[in-house]
Amino acid sequence: MILELICSLSREESFVTTSLDDIRQSKPYPGSKVRRLSLHNATWPSMEMSKLRSLTIFSSTTVNSMTSQLSCCHLLRVLDLQGCNLQDHPSLRFLGNLFHLRYLSLARTGYAGELPPVEIGKLQFLQTLDISGTDIEELPLSIVGLKQLMRLLVESSTRLPNRLRNLTSLEDLWGARVDSACTAEELGHLMQLRILRVDLRSDNEGRWDERVCKALVASLGKLHRIQSLAVMTWDDVVPDLEGSVESLSNLSFLYISKTKFLPTWISPASLVLLSYLEIMVVQVRRKDIQVLGKLQALRYLRVYVRVSDDKQVLKRFMVSPDAFPCVIKCTFYGFTTVPSMFPPGAMPRLEEFRFCIQLEDFSGGEFTADDLALGHLPSLQSVRVDLFGKRNVSQEVGRQVEEKLWHEADIHPNHPKLWH
Repeated sequence: MILELICSLSREESFVTTSLDDIRQSKPYPGSKVRRLSLHNATWPSMEMSKLRSLTIFSSTTVNSMTSQLSCCHLLRVLDLQGCNLQDHPSLRFLGNLFHLRYLSLARTGYAGELPPVEIGKLQFLQTLDISGTDIEELPLSIVGLKQLMRLLVESSTRLPNRLRNLTSLEDLWGARVDSACTAEELGHLMQLRILRVDLRSDNEGRWDERVCKALVASLGKLHRIQSLAVMTWDDVVPDLEGSVESLSNLSFLYISKTKFLPTWISPASLVLLSYLEIMVVQVRRKDIQVLGKLQALRYLRVYVRVSDDKQVLKRFMVSPDAFPCVIKCTFYGFTTVPSMFPPGAMPRLEEFRFCIQLEDFSGGEFTADDLALGHLPSLQSVRVDLFGKRNVSQEVGRQVEEKLWHEADIHPNHPKLWH
């Protein structure tokens, strides 16, 4: 009933016309007043839509029969086909008639054809283009002529054209495939970028060029407005992201799927606003933990060590009492960590803590059950401990460690939930 009322009021006010199906329509369409139309599993309605500004479609059947009708919607500014099935759709050449488009989404449509170069080049007012979740192999060169394009979301399998530097208004680039030093260097000219996700890949012949990472890091140093950065690597290669970065003072979100070591440009001096960091490294070092502890704005931290045949060995370390002042959620995975490494005063706001221990280290090693004390972490709400090496120690050692963990959770003022 409420949905019917909302749809009715929206039609009367010419805000949005929602077509659910032919049976449920209780009132006629308001003719030429339709400005925004949303189709839900409905056939293309018979109405005058010469003044249509926005169209959202949730039906693959409708999409396959809409080409001729859409070609007449010359005033259309928003075309959202997200989630429709376009796998068998023959062509998108009708887009050339929609030269007022500001927003075009083909996300998750599975479209496998091409973006017609001439037609895309006509969309000079386009600000957002989303082709994530499609099988488009390559973007046409004409896309670099869209001077007002601000958001470009693509699949990592989609090749980007040359001369990306011409997209001077681009603020959001998500899923950019970087398989050459040339493409990495082009990114450094997109000075308006605020959100960037790059996917590092080998070239067509499966070769990895070490110059790609150097060019990428050099480009990052030029992007002074960047706020969110994700660096993905899908091949077996582990990139080295070391290099000189002048400043990333506006960066608040950083995700690195894998790298050899913690890059030196991840430092308190350059990342003053960083609040989220997730990174996988081949090897973590004591000095890396010390550096991370000095990131004053950091709230969410996840550090993983890449699984390998060689067990990660990290000697006991101790952070300073003022380390990790704002961290709320923390995960250390793949190397032994114990709460005693964080003295009273460190991690005062920590609510969720996940860490790993090798039971061998508690069997005559450098750690004892007392290292599992949780009382000096006053804000704890939940703890997850991953126990490794049960087959390599006696049952008594495993039992003592588990009993100590449960005891610490019981006597903690917050009685945090415990998983192990």
